[in-house]
Formats: sequence, structure tokens, C-alpha cells
Amino acid sequence: MTTEVQVQGLGAYEQWGFTLDHDGSMAVFLLHEGELVARFSQTGATEESLQEECARHLTMKHGWDDCMWQRH
Repeated sequence: MTTEVQVQGLGAYEQWGFTLDHDGSMAVFLLHEGELVARFSQTGATEESLQEECARHLTMKHGWDDCMWQRH
């Protein structure tokens, strides 16, 4: 289940299949549809860095054009 804090950190990218997970220690994992996209330190993960990595992943792996239209 996605928490409110995760939705806030991911912003609109949560609707695009991004989720956050953690290892119970100091690492936060950014996932896209279950695939590991990036690892962050809990103290270093910011909304900006998470969302930047989401955009980078969509652009590099899925040919995204930086448009935030609703998915169909």
C-alpha cells in the first residue's frame, strides 16, 4: 500500500506506477512498476531528487516527452 508520505514525495509520478520501498535501514528504493530505478539514502532523498529520477527513468527507458497528461 502506498502511504501519503510516498505520494507526496513522488507527486504526480505515483500515478505513473512509481513506488517507494525501504530496507528497514537507511536505504530508500524507487521502483517503477516493480523494477528498481534508483537507491537513495533516507537522509538524502528529497521530493525533488525522487521526482527528477522518475522523469529521467521515463525519458531514458520509455521515451517519455516530459508531458504529464493522464495515462489511458
